[in-house]
Amino acid sequence: MKDDYGSLRRRTRDAGWQWLMIGLTLGLGFALVICVGGYALGGIAFPLLEGDTATSSVRIVPNETEIAQQAATQQSETSVAQVPGGAEVAPIVTLPAGDTPAAEDAATSAETFEPPVPTLTLLPMGAVAEQATPAAAETESAAEPVAAIGEGDAEATPAEVVTETESTPAPGSPPEEPEAAALGLPQAPAVPPELDAIKTEMVEVTGGTFMMGTTLEEATQAMDECQLYNKTCDDLSWVSDSTPPHQTTVDTFAMEMYEVTVTQFVTFLNWMGPNSHKTRCQGQPCAQTAEEQENSLILFDGTTYSVRNPGFYSQHPATYVTWWGAVEYCAALNRRLPTEAEWERAARGSQNRTYPWGFEFDIQRAMTSIQEQAGTVSVTSYPSGISPYGVFNMAGNVSEWVSDWYQPDYYTQQLNAPDPNPKGPIAGTEKVHRGGSWDTIPLFLRSVHRMSRPPGNPTAAIGFRCVADVGPALPVAPSTPATSGDTGAGGAPTLPPAPTQAPLPTSTLAPSGPTPTLAPG
Repeated sequence: MKDDYGSLRRRTRDAGWQWLMIGLTLGLGFALVICVGGYALGGIAFPLLEGDTATSSVRIVPNETEIAQQAATQQSETSVAQVPGGAEVAPIVTLPAGDTPAAEDAATSAETFEPPVPTLTLLPMGAVAEQATPAAAETESAAEPVAAIGEGDAEATPAEVVTETESTPAPGSPPEEPEAAALGLPQAPAVPPELDAIKTEMVEVTGGTFMMGTTLEEATQAMDECQLYNKTCDDLSWVSDSTPPHQTTVDTFAMEMYEVTVTQFVTFLNWMGPNSHKTRCQGQPCAQTAEEQENSLILFDGTTYSVRNPGFYSQHPATYVTWWGAVEYCAALNRRLPTEAEWERAARGSQNRTYPWGFEFDIQRAMTSIQEQAGTVSVTSYPSGISPYGVFNMAGNVSEWVSDWYQPDYYTQQLNAPDPNPKGPIAGTEKVHRGGSWDTIPLFLRSVHRMSRPPGNPTAAIGFRCVADVGPALPVAPSTPATSGDTGAGGAPTLPPAPTQAPLPTSTLAPSGPTPTLAPG
């Protein structure tokens, strides 16, 4: 057999270069994989490939001056926007994401932190920048800066760039209140300036739980007292609808110190326009003028409303006003009529007084029919008869519309199923009015007494006043040392009168027309 070992060795020696090439290829491939992987992960840098941009793994974040300069250079490329008030300013300029290191991959280095690039709003000098941030952005970054730049500052300097976490009011401006819309609350319409200028000052009436109504024994005793004034009170129905007494809870609210005057209501009618008294109050008549009722203190010449004998009647309570007219007047001031429960709380206080001033009737504290020449007087009269909260004439002068429908047995229903902040029956044919008037006997002046009348049938003895729900603290008349029998509810001192007009002598009282005769005598 032929020896082939020589050829075998020859073939093995000749194949060595192939194995060398295979090894080099595998080595270079493995090195390339390591380099590419390291570069992708940021562990290896190649300056020649990156040029001058990869000189360091640490990023330099532009300061606020550079941001402002970049925004200024782009100002000419944007359109002009409008801000409230009509001033033309440069619009909001948002830096493109690719122009700053913040737009690059945030995961390239664990030690590199880049704050979000701010949005620059260009406003007139002195204006306040309001930042509109999406809800998601607000939860992630509540302190995103906003820069306010003066109008025409194309090249803003660091001193002209203000960075803040919230909008800053202009110097001397009051602190901003949260808007109702921002809180999800309905926004009240603005009060017309002509009505805002003459609206009545209000005082706060503290809410709480109190005993509303009266007992049959107290009511019967009050009926017996009619004989002291040469009057006859023999109809039990006059007092039975105020029984039984029951616990009632009301929230704190504000009430006008004085009854609405003829001057105020005439201003309201003139604001609504000619002939508004006929159908402009919920589609119903607002009031009766002298054209419809000869004794009305409201005059109308076809164009303008005015006060009869303004030198005498201008500060007298508005009468011959329908319930709808009272509702619309209060609504125009963003106020409303009081509920029956609120009215009684304001008149009685936490001590549950029988009359606004105490527990016994005093002829010197209210205008009633037992005066020799009875009639309406100025709403600021009888300061000695104010309620525990400083409200004038809650007894006498004129009775006052409240918001509730009348129902004789409503108190019995409330005794069995009391409601907080009761608003009266849901329907009826007559509205409640409270407080008695110049035309009634002292029995009807008791703060617990209830009267009713159709809403469209006003008289010369019915007026009204408004209340409002309490938001911010409302002004309360200053206090003076309490005198015997005049201590306010809950220990509150008696409130002094606002500038008042003393009751006019009976000889000067002008007649108010035929007596409406709401009560005997």
